[in-house]
Amino acid sequence: MDIKHSHGQESPSGGIHHEVRDVDARPIAVIGVGLFALVLVSIGLMWGLFEVLEKHEEAVDSKPTGIMAERPKEPPQPRLQTTSVPVLKGILANENALLSSYGWINEKTGTVRIPIQRAMELLAERGLPARPESGQ
Repeated sequence: MDIKHSHGQESPSGGIHHEVRDVDARPIAVIGVGLFALVLVSIGLMWGLFEVLEKHEEAVDSKPTGIMAERPKEPPQPRLQTTSVPVLKGILANENALLSSYGWINEKTGTVRIPIQRAMELLAERGLPARPESGQ
């Protein structure tokens, strides 16, 4: 098989050959310049749009009146706690004292409170109460 290139030499490997001319750079450069110009035009249009919208906002925007003009110095009641950590520590200390001590819940009905650790031991020994089987 005789393959000739445009420059007059035969292909050394028979049917395999390479491109002999370069890519035309002019269309690539035109596309690149066109894209750059498109980006610049888009940036300019967006800047102009923002300017128009900002002027429109200033024209439409009204000054605050009534309650909005006279804002209170402090928020209304109830306010958030400013010292929540000490308060929380006190609450946790009280709850831990209740969980780890004996005491009356209702002395008239005979309801008592026992430490949580002891309650878990009793539950492990005795198990949970079960419902009686229905004979149906």
